[in-house]
Amino acid sequence: MPTLAPVVVTGVLPGPALWKVSKGSHVMWVLGLTSPVPKDMQWKSVDVERRIAASQALLKLPSLEVGVRTSFYRSSMMPSAWALGANPGGQSLRNVLAPDVYQHWLRLKAVYLGDHPGVERKRPILAGRELYEAALRQHGLVDETGLEDVVYKSAAHDGVATIDTSYQLLLKDPGNALHALSGKSMNDQRCLSQVLDALDGGLAQATLRANAWATGDIDALRGILSQVQEDACLSTLDNSPFAEALGINDIENRVRSSWVGHAEQALTRNQQTFAVLPMHELLAQDGYLSALKADGYAVQAPDL
Repeated sequence: MPTLAPVVVTGVLPGPALWKVSKGSHVMWVLGLTSPVPKDMQWKSVDVERRIAASQALLKLPSLEVGVRTSFYRSSMMPSAWALGANPGGQSLRNVLAPDVYQHWLRLKAVYLGDHPGVERKRPILAGRELYEAALRQHGLVDETGLEDVVYKSAAHDGVATIDTSYQLLLKDPGNALHALSGKSMNDQRCLSQVLDALDGGLAQATLRANAWATGDIDALRGILSQVQEDACLSTLDNSPFAEALGINDIENRVRSSWVGHAEQALTRNQQTFAVLPMHELLAQDGYLSALKADGYAVQAPDL
């Protein structure tokens, strides 16, 4: 029987305080985001919107863009929806999963997705993501993209320049890369198993993480994010067969370097800048801001 998860918080909630990066009179305010967040919370974003309005630039979240010829398509840190989402050879999950994992999948699929035959042809990591997102909704949680929308819309409303910080990779031979991906196993059965185990646990860790962000409890976030995250495999690219097939090694460091470079340019040019980063990067000793600190910028965490 699944264990009971903590109760998801609701109502008007402050979210976390901001980090401050500065050198001389130039300042960058940084908001940490995490996912999921409570579905029925109303974020009290007045302070964030005020800081954005007083800024000359907004740095977007770090990301990867993979270019094909002259156009780019956006990817999150692990592309959750690319055109090559089916299992090699059109196999179903029944064929590619170990029998015990497949039975576990069927049991939780019945709870959260119901009769959904199309998902059976997806790669395990994509099927796992679809199941996980459906489970979040049933547990009163949602992805944090709504928070990003608040930030980006605020910048647009006040005419603040939005800076794309993504690392851009132009494929030398996109045809061969896509062909390699279409027939390549992602070795992602383990990730699906982790997601299934998290659902058996009632999404307790994700709920605690969401509540801590919503209430601005930085200490709780630090404790939670210092643990292995049950859903981390859904949002990582480094060392994945996807990255290997595209010939992009050490992608996390490339994305990081791109963001840091854009941040330093913005801090040099502007009196005030606003930025968003994954919360775990703000709390990690070797996170993105540590690179700025090493380059002589003062980094101040919010008062607890």
